Amino acid sequence: MVIQIKGNVKFNITLDPTTWIFDDRKVSLNDLQLSRTSHDEITFDDSKEWNRQILEGGTNPPTLKSEKKFKKQQLLEEDYCINMEVFFNNAELNDDAKEVLLTNVDDKQLTIPVESLKNLYFQFSKQGKRIHENGSVDAFVFESGEVNESLNQVNQIEVK
Repeated sequence: MVIQIKGNVKFNITLDPTTWIFDDRKVSLNDLQLSRTSHDEITFDDSKEWNRQILEGGTNPPTLKSEKKFKKQQLLEEDYCINMEVFFNNAELNDDAKEVLLTNVDDKQLTIPVESLKNLYFQFSKQGKRIHENGSVDAFVFESGEVNESLNQVNQIEVK
């Protein structure tokens, strides 16, 4: 199931939660709860050899295979979510947008003020599997180290 950001936006954005497991912006729920998330971006200004070593894993002894195996195991065991702010930025909310209305499969709704979008997360994976067979996601607002609001099985997003 795909979910579309629509309504009071310049661009309707179609989201496919099944692809987020491959997205580097995903966050382990455990890391989020322990506040171990980082929005810092690593950049390299020059192309020196040591930068290549860092990027390609030039450690001695080589550990890249072990690291890949560990990462794969993590993907199969952990619960993951993704911060939704970047997707709303890509949709470019209109200046008069005030809130986002999330609707689930049972037509229950949750209203999120635009100011809180930076704290809106969608959980898409539980123990390495889709969280819901129908492709919907669980939404929650994570502020000050705790979940303030949540809605399970979200399948519609409308900006108002």
